[in-house]
Amino acid sequence: MKFKNISIETTNEVFCANSGQIILERLWKSLRLGKKLKSSLPRKKKSRGLEQIKKLKALVFSFALGNDCLSDLDVLNGDKLFQELIGGNCSSTSMGDFLRSFGNRHLERLQEAIMELVIELRLALKPEDTRFILTMDSTSHEHYAKKMEGLAWNYKDMWCLDSQNTYDQYGFSYLFDLRPGNTFSGKGAERWIHLLFKKIPRHMDRWFRADSAYSSLKVFEALTTNKVNFAIALKDNIGSYVRRKNKNLLTWKKTKLRFFDSDECEVAMGLYPIQKLGTMRVVFIRAPREDRQLSLLDDPSEVNYRHYSIITNVNSFDMSEEDVIEFYRHRATAENYIREQKYGYDFLHFPCRRLRSNQVFGQAGVIAYNLTRALSLMMEQKSVTKRGKDGKRRRVIQQGYFSKKVRNELLRIAGKVVSSARKVKIRINHKHKEGVERMMKKLEQFQQRYVPYKNLERDIFNSNIGNTS
Repeated sequence: MKFKNISIETTNEVFCANSGQIILERLWKSLRLGKKLKSSLPRKKKSRGLEQIKKLKALVFSFALGNDCLSDLDVLNGDKLFQELIGGNCSSTSMGDFLRSFGNRHLERLQEAIMELVIELRLALKPEDTRFILTMDSTSHEHYAKKMEGLAWNYKDMWCLDSQNTYDQYGFSYLFDLRPGNTFSGKGAERWIHLLFKKIPRHMDRWFRADSAYSSLKVFEALTTNKVNFAIALKDNIGSYVRRKNKNLLTWKKTKLRFFDSDECEVAMGLYPIQKLGTMRVVFIRAPREDRQLSLLDDPSEVNYRHYSIITNVNSFDMSEEDVIEFYRHRATAENYIREQKYGYDFLHFPCRRLRSNQVFGQAGVIAYNLTRALSLMMEQKSVTKRGKDGKRRRVIQQGYFSKKVRNELLRIAGKVVSSARKVKIRINHKHKEGVERMMKKLEQFQQRYVPYKNLERDIFNSNIGNTS
């Protein structure tokens, strides 16, 4: 059917483009985030206006809905449902003042609260999985400003800020540490390792993986102290040194693993004695080079191959060389989560001049990211066919979705806002209502499994006593 003319008519009815905010509100209340995060925020200087926790909530909801700058809050203030959930209006100007009011101690407490929040989410959503795998990585955030604090040239000649991030195997973000752009990737990692694994319940198997920027004695010591199994890539110079020391002991064997786009790879294992830590195991994988000319002084076992070295504290009885390499390679999923934060929550740019204010902005984005990630894991998961290491194809259930799908299916739902008898009602299409009700039931089940962080260790201790008896 063709329409020659399209007319516009007005109405006094109130509509909302993001009726799915009620799902976020339910999750916010289930996690008791208002009470949990309130103590981490600075005190309010003036008595009028929104409370500090409501300002943080406004910023988190804004991130979750796909907004990427402070000025988008001025647009959201015209949303009747958003006003009701936040408890008023929050302008971009007041939000800027809120971000600038944070001190260093507030940042530390907010970061710790985020860690505890994510542990609660992880244990409530995946209680059957006792394997806790953390991947740490850093990334650059390129800017073009001149007066923003912390901007510097990094090793890639990029004018940027730098952040250190940590994710588990389900994509939850435990750490966002915004730093000057010229900060070395692994700097300060041992501090966060101590803090993170101190909060992880003791009954869980602890694992860690990272690239060669984290292959330092301090990181190894921190992981060993916290009884963490790890696989970390070694720097090329250290890897070649270990290979020379183990030259007469290395036994190279063929593997089906591909490396540097080659299917003629070999693996081997060596030992690396480290002072204070004892002898560590190093797994090597190599692929042949093409069109390489040798000189008289070259070692054929080194020059004719491209090498990669991974250090681990897991013995060969528990994990073979191929298993160690496969475990380490899953570190690449952290780069997908970093990309999701950059493009799904616009962590490409930060709005404030102060570095500390930008870190608060990023931490609010991390809270929104984790809430959205939790919702994605509650959605119906599709199954995909993948080929295993044995060559056979199997059905694998997907673990979560990216923010775009969550927003389109759960949050961006058009609805009519009706206010009566001091109550607000949302009227939505019956097709969307079925999906919303389904998600509400899953949130009820989630709330039944939810255990506050302060009670986690006590409950685990009691359950262990019951099992032994």
